[in-house]
Amino acid sequence: MTAVQSKSSRNGFTMVETILALVVAAMVFEALMVILPQRGQTQDMQIDFQAALTQLGRQNYQLDQVQVREIQLKKTIGDPVTLKIAKHDLVLDGTHHGRVLLLHGIDDLRIDNFGTYQLLTVFSRGHEKASGTLFLPNTKQAIVEEG
Repeated sequence: MTAVQSKSSRNGFTMVETILALVVAAMVFEALMVILPQRGQTQDMQIDFQAALTQLGRQNYQLDQVQVREIQLKKTIGDPVTLKIAKHDLVLDGTHHGRVLLLHGIDDLRIDNFGTYQLLTVFSRGHEKASGTLFLPNTKQAIVEEG
């Protein structure tokens, strides 16, 4: 009788009880993920796009040439790079330094050149868009100001 008493008086959970608790917790978590409003992909894309443009501004690039769907950038030291769409990605493409991925899943890039700044708009595969402003000095302005 001592063996039966010690078995029933022990503390803790059995393996079956533990697995059952984990399954219930996973089901509750999945239900919450469906029910709770999630931050939309558009908002994520907008934040990521603005972060990429801010980073370009901080890296001392200068505008060399602005086209409808790509921008040529230069630094005072180093090779020129191109901001463009390549295989559904917004990339910074350099001749010697390779390609830097800025945003994934982008179908189109439109650039409105206003001289002192550029308004860039990207369109994703899901027909969502994000816009941002790029403030970079023009290489011709930089040469005139230095001289």
